[in-house]
Order: sequence, then C-alpha cells, then structure tokens
Amino acid sequence: MTSTQPVLQAGHPAAGQAADLPRYRLGFDIGGTFTDFALRDTQSGTLHVHKRLTTPHDPAVAVLAGVRALLQQAGVRASQLETAVHGTTLVGNTLIERTGAKVALLTTHGFRDVLEIRNEQRYDIYDLFLQYPEPLVPRSLRLGVHERIDRNGRVLVAPDGDELHALAEQLRAAGIEALAIAFLHSFRNPHNEQCVARFMAQALPDVHISLSSEVAPEIREYERTSTTVANAYVQPKVRGYLAQLENLLHGEGYGGRLYMMLSSGGNTSAHTAAAFPIRLVESGPAAGATAAAHFGRLAERPNVISFDMGGTTAKICVVDEGRPSLSRGLEVARTQRFRAGSGLPLQFPSVDMLEIGAGGGSIAHLDRLGLLKVGPASAGADPGPACYGLGGDQPTVTDANLLLGFLNPAYFLGGSMQLDVAAAERALFRVAEPLGLSPVAVAWGIHQLVNENMAAAAKIHIVEKARDPRRYALLAYGGGGPLHAPGVAGILSVPEVICPLAAGVASAIGVLLAPLSFELAQSYPVHWNAVDIAEVERVLTSLQHKGEALLAEAGHRGVVSVERSADGRFAGQLHDLTVALPVRSLRPDDIEAIAELFKGHYQQRYGHLPQQVPLEFLSWRVTVSAPAPARVPAEPDAGSMPTPALPRSTPVATKTSVRRAYFGPAHGLIDVAVYSRYALAAGEMLAGPAIVEERESTAIVYPGMAAHVDAHGNLLISTASHQPLACRATGKGGMA
Repeated sequence: MTSTQPVLQAGHPAAGQAADLPRYRLGFDIGGTFTDFALRDTQSGTLHVHKRLTTPHDPAVAVLAGVRALLQQAGVRASQLETAVHGTTLVGNTLIERTGAKVALLTTHGFRDVLEIRNEQRYDIYDLFLQYPEPLVPRSLRLGVHERIDRNGRVLVAPDGDELHALAEQLRAAGIEALAIAFLHSFRNPHNEQCVARFMAQALPDVHISLSSEVAPEIREYERTSTTVANAYVQPKVRGYLAQLENLLHGEGYGGRLYMMLSSGGNTSAHTAAAFPIRLVESGPAAGATAAAHFGRLAERPNVISFDMGGTTAKICVVDEGRPSLSRGLEVARTQRFRAGSGLPLQFPSVDMLEIGAGGGSIAHLDRLGLLKVGPASAGADPGPACYGLGGDQPTVTDANLLLGFLNPAYFLGGSMQLDVAAAERALFRVAEPLGLSPVAVAWGIHQLVNENMAAAAKIHIVEKARDPRRYALLAYGGGGPLHAPGVAGILSVPEVICPLAAGVASAIGVLLAPLSFELAQSYPVHWNAVDIAEVERVLTSLQHKGEALLAEAGHRGVVSVERSADGRFAGQLHDLTVALPVRSLRPDDIEAIAELFKGHYQQRYGHLPQQVPLEFLSWRVTVSAPAPARVPAEPDAGSMPTPALPRSTPVATKTSVRRAYFGPAHGLIDVAVYSRYALAAGEMLAGPAIVEERESTAIVYPGMAAHVDAHGNLLISTASHQPLACRATGKGGMA
C-alpha cells in the first residue's frame, strides 16, 4: 500500500531527528474481552499496533502490560510519547454491574420519586409485569429541598441555610461518597443548584458533587435527573482510575497529558472527563465509529455501515457523508437488553450505535424447546472461550469458528496465543450431542445463527433511520468483524464489505483520529413564530465560550471550528429532530430558512408533515473542535512478522498455505486458500472461498464472493454474486 509519508523501520529515526523528542501518539481502548493499542510516529507515519486480553479485575494491568509490549516492539521509550489517548468501557460496566459510589440526590421538594416514576411511558404496553432498573439512589437518600425556580428562570424560593445544614448532617451520617443536585428548571437558571453546591462542598468536602445545570442543562426532568445521578455514581471510581492510570504512565516515563475519548466521537482532557465521566459511557464504540468513517473515506465510500464485532458484543453505526450518526441520548443497564425504554436514560450527545449481543465470546446453548441459541451471555476475557485454555468450557462463537477451520490455532494474535482445537470440540459436543449432530455441523449452525441475528437487528436499525442498506458498504472491524461481515452483508443485500488493515484494533486507531472536541447544550424553549433572536444568540455565544475554555484547559490554544444546531419539533410532540444553524450570528431572515430545513428533515424521516401545527425549538447546541490530528496511515508496521517477497506482476494474489474449512452442507469440508494480509499488494484479486489472515483479525471470503485490495490496503469483498449460505434442518431440530 502507498503512503504519502515513508514507513521507517521501528526504532530508527531519520537522520537529523532528535530521537528523544516526543513525537509518538499512543491510543488504547479497553474492551470487554481485548484491549487494543496503536502507536503512531507523527514524523514518519509508521503505525504499530498491539492487542491483548483485558484484565477485568483491574483494567490498568492489561493497559500497562500492553503499553510496555508495544513500546518494546516499536523500539520507543515512554519519554518519546507526545500524547496518550484512551477509550474505555469502565463507565458502562460500572453502571451495569452496580459497582459505583454511594450516592445521594437533592431535588426540589415533592419530586424525590422522579427516578421511579420515570416518564410514565411503558416499553411494552401489554406486559403487566414490566421491570425497570432499580434507581441508583435508594429512596432514603433522595431528599427534597424547599426551593423553586419557575419555567422562565425566576427564583421564587431560595434555599434556606438551616434546612441545608440539617440535610448536610443527614448525608454525613449516611456516609455518602457522591451527591447529585437536580432542581426543577435549573437549565434556565442554575442559581439555586449552585448555592446548594457551594454549601455542601464546605460541609462535605470529601463528597463528589454533580449539578444537573452543568452535566445536562436540558429540558425533560427525568432524563436530566437520571444523567446527573449516573454522573455522580461513577465519578469517584473514574477519578480514581484516571489518577491511577496517569501515575502508571508517568511512572513509565511519559511526561505528557492523558486524554479521553468521549461518546460523541471527540477527545477531551482527563480533567474534563473526571468532571463529566458519564460522557465516557460509549467511549470505545465511538472510537470505532470514528475509525470506520476514516477508512470509508480512504476507500472513497463515504456512506458505510460500520460493523464492529469484538469478543463480547457487536455494534453497528450508520455513517453518512463520512460522519457517524449521532443521537442526543442513550440508555444503559437495560433490564431487557434489546428493549428501548427498559434502561437508565442518559441525556448527552453520543454516536448512535446499535448493540447486538453477539461477539466471539457469546455462548451457544439450547433453550427450553431444544432450539439452538447464541448469546447474549458471554464468556468475556475471563475465563473466555474454551479454546483459550483459560478455564472456560462453554461453547462460544470463537470455538465454532476455530472448529470450522476459519481461525488458525497457531496464529491467533500473531501466534502469541495458541488456541486449543480439542477443547473447542469438547465444548461444542455438549450442544451437538442432544441435537444428534456432529460438533462441526453445530459450529456451522452457530456461525450462521450469529450472522442472522446480527443482520436482523441491523436491518431494523437501518430502516428506522430511513436508510436502504443496499446503498451502503459494510465496513468491518474488531477481532470478529471481518470474519462475519461477508455473511451479514449477504443477508442484508449489502453489495460490498470493506476490511481495513489492522481492523482488529480499529478502536485504538480511532482515538488517534479524533480531535479535541466538546458539545454543549442548553434548553431555551421558544415558538419559532415568536423567537427572540437576541436571546437565542446570547445562549449560543455563551455555550461557545464555555467550549473554547474547555479546549484551552485541554491545552489547545489555536484555531477552533464551531458548529451550531437546534432541536426542533412540532408543538405537542414528544420527539425532536436536530437541524444545523449558521455559524455566524443569527439574523431575523434566518428564521424561515431554518424552519424549512427542519421540515425537510422531518419529511425525510417520517414521510409526511403536520399541517397548521406551530414549530418550536427546545435546546440549542454548540460543538467546539480543535483541528483533527494528521491522518493515520492505513498500513500498520508489520512488526516482527516477516513479509514474504511475492511477485507483483500478476493481479492474482498468491496463497501462502491451504487449510481445510467447512462452508456448510452445500460445500462440505474443502481445501481453502489462505493468504497473509501483509503479502497482498494493491490491485491483487482473490476468489472465494478464501481466508485472509493478519495478527489481530481474520477475513473470510465465502464461496461465490470475490475480493481485491485497493490502493490504501483495504480488502474489498464483493458480495454481489453470492447467495446467503443457508442452514438446513437435520437431526432433532438442530441446524447444519
């Protein structure tokens, strides 16, 4: 593959360069099963990558070991690191596992039960026994304050000092570690929240305090309170973790600052992340979507569906015109994993991703009817799939792919981890025996069932966005993405799959691609036919100044880019749509143009327009960003793995070996050509069935498909002539 910058040998700076000057950017992302690393030389463009098992008991253990291994591989010292950027699942796991702080809530008197009343919507109107997550704050620690601000921001009742003193004593006796303060209408005027926060900071100096007027200053009482409580709940743990991680990196000799990946796809300082840790909840997935958008642009496919399949879950995101879709809120810790409305709502910008309970560690089992099911339970990193040899004995997707011959047991993670084929077969036999099938036949059923599950969920998500999957390419990454994407694409009728180099560590590359960026929002509801342009402009300007201050705190002093937008709806509706606003100051003649833009978005999404219903805007948003880092080359350094010197005169790729693999009953167990990813040059073509191996992932080209390598090293798999490989029923109702 070609690059505009030379690729240097590891550890050998060009002549005249100061070897000790910080010039390397380090990115790392902690997933549920694996932790990924990427190291880029900002002068030469060399990219080194690494992958290792996550250590769930203490994620920093895997981080430190991986950083050391990667630096040693690259011949780089920690003192040469210019920047370290981190994506993490810590916040989401803390909320799911309920391992956060002991938190209390101060709210307006009479509204202490908002966390249980929620928004009075049912996610299943026919289920009389709906379950919701238990509030993060028990009722005994949800306390009311006699204060009131009206909807226009006027202070009607100020907090009373004597009452606050009594509340502080009650909270001290309860031994709380964190405090959330969420008063009515504080998004219009934060005066009362700030007053109480100052008092509590003096009375309870060791308690972490979160204000709704800072964390989520937007309309919708329940969502705002839920977000503020969640922020307070995870804050002590995240602050301690970030401090520990910075100390570990500095102990290795790193002298720079630690930056964190936000759920919205931008980076921020560890200091800001510690103040708003809830914004890290989709940190790692956002990094992957950022990388997918980048690789799509390189392949000249700006419209892609990102497909991230790791060891624990799979996630998809629609990328239009090179930008991942964003949502203004999300849910975590659902009682029904795939039922919207059954979790804890969070109100902040996030990359809009659909999570599917299918990863390499997803466990296969038989349900009460004796039917084969896969997931959502996962073996994770500990004990992991049976073939890892770490104590796991449950049959997983990875075990199935190994038994099918898709994975090379001697070259998993570049050979640093040997897979046990016999252990995988024993685990699969536990499912195969009751079905009267062979382990290989069940392995094929698992592989196909996972593909079908992921495709079905993806189709609903894409169609709900009024998109046609046939007009997109599927961009696969994560350790299992390139292995399953061709099958998923065939079911969705997606014509092409893009597998970038280093797909297995794309999220770590993504954190290096993201700019310093932060989005701020504030609710100021207005009817569009009676809008006060001057007041709207004041709100937008204030948000911009706050964003610029956050970038300055993160160390950026140069030029910034600004995007402004607003959330609108037709009066009386529950949901809203976001439309872009001019970056310059608003003028009266902008009103009609913005209204027409909103109507166009509404028509595209819903297919009709309400007639004679007034338009209103609720929240105003400003995103402030520093320039994006220089692009990461698509080609990683091959490290210690030798690259065979193959002839480049022929467009037909030369296989490096042959392996027996099973592609269903229509083909049986057949000889399949195996290619080294690092030996494929631009323009080379290969026909399926084929297996393409690299250290961090494996790509499969099904029979009837074809693939070629583009100028940027992407493996492009055409699914046009392929028919989905169907399973057939055999034995006792199983799949083969």
